[in-house]
Amino acid sequence: MPESVQIIIGIFAVLIVYLLAMLGTGWWTKQVSLTIMRELEDRGAVNAVTAVDLPYDKINYFKVGYRDYRPKALEMLILSEVVYKTFHGRYYLNKEKAAETQNKENV
Repeated sequence: MPESVQIIIGIFAVLIVYLLAMLGTGWWTKQVSLTIMRELEDRGAVNAVTAVDLPYDKINYFKVGYRDYRPKALEMLILSEVVYKTFHGRYYLNKEKAAETQNKENV
């Protein structure tokens, strides 16, 4: 097999692995986001009065072990306004936006 074909196959293989890694990370972040939404709903945090503390709102850079996707997923939920953060550092779920997001997933 010519060397140029081997290089092209190698580059193509690296691109496929990169794409699969990004898809896997996105899927896992989505699953963690749904878990956070379920946790907030189960704890009754649906408005600013009933907001709750979440133990994983801070990123720990020196943790050894598997990567914790919960802080990043929480950040994404806040940016998309599905979860709100109060001035006291507590979190609550926006039920309307959460229902809208889940309806988009079912379509």
